[in-house]
Amino acid sequence: MPIPFDLDLPIYLWSTLKVLFGSKTRLRQNTKPIPVRFEFEELSESQLTAAQLEYLKPFDLQLARLNYRPLCTFRARNYGANLLRRYMNSADAASCALTVVEVKASVNGVVCVRNSSYVEFATRLSNGDRFTTRNMAQKSLFDQPPYRITQDFLNVTDLAELKRRHDARAQSLGATDFPPQDFASVSEELTVEHERYAKFQLENGVYQLAPAGDAYLVTDKVFNRGIRNHFLPFSRRISLSYAIFSALIGALLPLFGILKIGPWLAVQSSSVSNGQIHVAALGILAAYCLAGAVIGRICQYQKFTWFMLIIYVPAHLVAGWTFGWFPYTTAAYVCAYLASQSRERAKLVLQS
Repeated sequence: MPIPFDLDLPIYLWSTLKVLFGSKTRLRQNTKPIPVRFEFEELSESQLTAAQLEYLKPFDLQLARLNYRPLCTFRARNYGANLLRRYMNSADAASCALTVVEVKASVNGVVCVRNSSYVEFATRLSNGDRFTTRNMAQKSLFDQPPYRITQDFLNVTDLAELKRRHDARAQSLGATDFPPQDFASVSEELTVEHERYAKFQLENGVYQLAPAGDAYLVTDKVFNRGIRNHFLPFSRRISLSYAIFSALIGALLPLFGILKIGPWLAVQSSSVSNGQIHVAALGILAAYCLAGAVIGRICQYQKFTWFMLIIYVPAHLVAGWTFGWFPYTTAAYVCAYLASQSRERAKLVLQS
């Protein structure tokens, strides 16, 4: 009779307890202080690497079709390894900004990297409010100021469509002001906006001033939200098509390994003493690892909780406990992480 137990559950429980009781310290260590004043540095096209120019090219081409041209490219040299590129259309009150973000963090000696970029169209309203439409995947952990009106469309990678959706709502928001026309004006505007935003976060207990007074520290209020989001499968925005695809791969490939590949390999190895179980287990493991690698490479890996939902639950609902004690879902999750990190490292253009 199959034993109703496998190692996935205790591993998931252990990882849950580790996040609940140990992650806040790691988050404090890996979170950089936010400067009170950013030091913006303009970059000429000749200062950009070939890889960076190639990365920017698709955005430039799409925006050129909307009559947007690069106004300036810059970075905050005293904060992170981000690249910012501002575009303008002299006949349009909405500016466009591309932000490329690269994060590298070390947790228990394991280095994790992440590359992401998003485009936002911004309209400055005459009453001082700011209306923004963007396709940023990561949900913010910070409080949303009342003067910022934001709409997010993760799935809209067609910038013409993103701009159309921005204009459709902007028309109903009232009079507008034109955006800055040069790098000096852009820097000045960003400095003023940063001061206003930081003041709001301080008032809401999201920021606190560092002892030296030259930076803001993120408070535990944000870290608690991050820990909460760790257990929410969709805390990171993911397109519906990717969610469905990953759920199908996670459910079907492991079951194919359990119900088809494993039994077939067991029959083929029936002449080997004690070999049937081991060979079948290897076939099942291969199916799980393939499922994880596909999800990590195509959809980007999600939280362990998501893997338990789309892989562990369907496998046990259909196949029960017939396929052994080995932590197959954990193996799929590790493969997804490794495949995702391989993809992320290939995309890095700001960090070596």
